[in-house]
Amino acid sequence: MGVRILDSKKAVVFTLMAIVISLFFTLMFSARIQKPLDHETRVVKSRIAVLNKYMETFFDYAEITGSISAYSALRGIITDIDNTNQSNPEFNTQYLSCIRTGNLTSAKECPCMENQTLIYYLDKMVNFSREQLNINSEYIINPLSHTQKTSAFTIEVLINLTLKINDAYANITDTRIVTSSTDINGLKDPLYLLNGTYDQLINQTPLKRKEGDWKPSDLTRLYNKHEYRAYKGGISFINRIKANNTASPMGIESFVNHTHPTISYTANHSMTDYQFWLNQTQRCSEDIVEINESIISPPGFQIDDTHRLSFGISSKNVTLTC
Repeated sequence: MGVRILDSKKAVVFTLMAIVISLFFTLMFSARIQKPLDHETRVVKSRIAVLNKYMETFFDYAEITGSISAYSALRGIITDIDNTNQSNPEFNTQYLSCIRTGNLTSAKECPCMENQTLIYYLDKMVNFSREQLNINSEYIINPLSHTQKTSAFTIEVLINLTLKINDAYANITDTRIVTSSTDINGLKDPLYLLNGTYDQLINQTPLKRKEGDWKPSDLTRLYNKHEYRAYKGGISFINRIKANNTASPMGIESFVNHTHPTISYTANHSMTDYQFWLNQTQRCSEDIVEINESIISPPGFQIDDTHRLSFGISSKNVTLTC
């Protein structure tokens, strides 16, 4: 899934480049005129219009390519975690470095970032405009930052970008903050990589439920299809990368496949992924129940009482584990 997402974003980039060519094609000849003759005013206005259009297109292009670089950087960091079997507590710094330069640190490359960095893509646009449109421009990438405010399955990268256009007719400079969003779907879950006994991809459920509206059948679906839901008591994707066990408003969760051959558990284990893989045990006599086979089969699936209530599962459909 991750490769398909990245390929579709790359297709958008090439489409955008084609649009840029078509936008400027009719004006290219006038753009190259050194000494306007009969229609100097019209040519100057046309040239300035070209420059302004290029300015807008550049920032649009930066937004799209920023998403590609951001997704590639996430893949790179997850790949590094997989290769080293170590979490990345320095994610905030290394993620942004990976996006910009393709390096996790000054001494270590970020996997998956060859020809995927933000610098690589912005250089392509600058070189294209100079060679094909006779527009000389330069950009400055100011400090980058990231946030997660819109969705538990989306990370936003804020690109503070300055573009300078140097031309015989006008010099234009603008600084904007471009927000590039990237989806975590299709990426390996770091929690399973570091603590689990099998790998699992992030797979957001299509179910749209508010807390209090979840049904027993929804738990069945999440379990059988290995889907994730947003859950405020869960651990966010970023915290999973950092091995930070703190619950987050952008938390996500899935449910461990208890029939997997390498799974072993006791009566006080809940099979919510972060509780299970981080070995968070509870009082089995009061807080852990086994779900009836009519909801999840085969027998043996256990859950904490908080999650039982979250999915509206009646006490009649559970038994105490001990």
